[in-house]
Amino acid sequence: MGKSQGMKTIVVPPLLCSPLAYVPILDTLWSRGQVTVADTRHDDTIAGMAARILFENEGSFALRGTSMGGCVALEVMRQAPDRVQALALVSTSARADSDEQKTARSRQSTLVEEGQFDALIDAAFPGVVAAENESDDELLARWRAMTRPVGPEAFLRQQRAVVGRADLRSTLASITCPTGIIHGTGDRLIPFDAAEESVALLPSARFTAIEGAGHLLFFEQAETARNAIGAWLDDAA
Repeated sequence: MGKSQGMKTIVVPPLLCSPLAYVPILDTLWSRGQVTVADTRHDDTIAGMAARILFENEGSFALRGTSMGGCVALEVMRQAPDRVQALALVSTSARADSDEQKTARSRQSTLVEEGQFDALIDAAFPGVVAAENESDDELLARWRAMTRPVGPEAFLRQQRAVVGRADLRSTLASITCPTGIIHGTGDRLIPFDAAEESVALLPSARFTAIEGAGHLLFFEQAETARNAIGAWLDDAA
């Protein structure tokens, strides 16, 4: 049995997303070992989310994070690099938020505080898919299904965590475990150049650019995403 077949994988969801965000790749991960979904609903700092993962899980593990989840994964690497056997960053930027991004997040939070959580979910949809998928009703239905269970209070805590996060680019440069970086070429929420910057800082990483996908790449290009995750797990074997 290869090491990856007995390796525990922790997946860390994106901002505003329940475990349903990982449905298209769970079978790929599960075929190699135990899969745990991190709970990011209770902390309002990235450091706190990372500390919770380390407290709730024993020993070493592979770590796979998407977007905000990728930031949490990088913070886990910063806090306890010896416990991470392999790392995958999907649709992730290691940069801190710009002032413009913080202002946009403040507007989103105000909308939710005014009781417009469902309106925020629908307004966010075009930004999480590639331009050609904006009118895809099935993707919109999946987006609503994975986001509504998070609820407004947890979303607001997550927003505070993302706004206050540190720049984690220096952590990238120090990583030595097998690492995969996966990004959709049509990502309009976190532009593709963020992934290119991460690869420049960590040139040993396996880099997969997924055509025809935006931020929601697991659903937009599921087969390609599964193949990329499988290759990352092979690297860890």
